[in-house]
Amino acid sequence: MTRQAPPPRAVQRFVWTLSIAIPLIVTGLYLIPPAEGLSEDTLRQVYWLPRFNALLNATAFCCLAASLMAIRRGNVARHKALNTTALALSALFLISYVAFHLLTDSTKFGGEGPVRTVYFVILVSHILLSAVIVPLALFSYARGLAGDIERHRRIAKITMPLWLYVTATGVIVFWMISPYYPY
Repeated sequence: MTRQAPPPRAVQRFVWTLSIAIPLIVTGLYLIPPAEGLSEDTLRQVYWLPRFNALLNATAFCCLAASLMAIRRGNVARHKALNTTALALSALFLISYVAFHLLTDSTKFGGEGPVRTVYFVILVSHILLSAVIVPLALFSYARGLAGDIERHRRIAKITMPLWLYVTATGVIVFWMISPYYPY
């Protein structure tokens, strides 16, 4: 098997730019106040976004799991299509997540006792790994597209379980915080 060239430098720069910009943007959401002057009716309408985000994460999880099964069965075309879909769903999630947090105050978790500890362990691990998964997923995807299969496989062995974890815990965090949303 001949080894393909790694992704071009422009792709590498793009991946690293996104990998730095996305966590900075998400962190910035917590440093700037939400939009002011929104009516109660508008706020009620905005609160469908967390449910939508959970649906995006759940669907991305299913795509990733199916992608893993497809590649284990040797179906490269299906694997590629499912990973492309998972990446698109994750990008849509990010846009929706940013929009929601630009418009609303952060919701505080109201649980007490051990469930509070469980929630924060899941939340913190989800947040940290969601920053890590950006370059991993993008480099894994770019290497697969470029035909650099050996390097794609190496990084995918790390990327896939982490990406599955991030998408699954995104849904779990939603389930745990949703009773505390004001609408």
